[in-house]
Amino acid sequence: MADIFTKHKRSEIMSRIRSCGTSPETALFACLRGILGGRWRIDKNVRTLPGQPDVWIPTLRLAIFADGCFYHSCPIHKHVPKSNTSYWVTKLERNLRRDRMNRKALREMGLTVWSFWEHDLNKNSVERTVRRLRRKLSKVLIKRAERTRESSRQ
Repeated sequence: MADIFTKHKRSEIMSRIRSCGTSPETALFACLRGILGGRWRIDKNVRTLPGQPDVWIPTLRLAIFADGCFYHSCPIHKHVPKSNTSYWVTKLERNLRRDRMNRKALREMGLTVWSFWEHDLNKNSVERTVRRLRRKLSKVLIKRAERTRESSRQ
């Protein structure tokens, strides 16, 4: 199927797609800020780490990604556009390889890496995601407290 836009118009449309400050990132940050409050430092889009995590909590050594369903090939919502298929197949596969490499590099640095899909952060499912984040964060905080107690005994 041919694209309904000219190449120039399609380029203009695609150039408006943001890589930072997206609504899933904003929702993820708001959820974390609501759970952790203001006492934890939470950074956004840390360029010094592999893959530029959408959220970085240095004290917990926790990198979190808010992955878009299309560009990161969500198992529920992934699809390949009907026009320019060869480009999109290659592009989406390359994105998946890059994501795996970046997350592996972060884990090798001793960091914890979490990912949430765009559909986990929309209006209808954000409450479930907040509950999931609370559970996961409580486990991380318990481990951190145990490490702190062990190190203070020594």
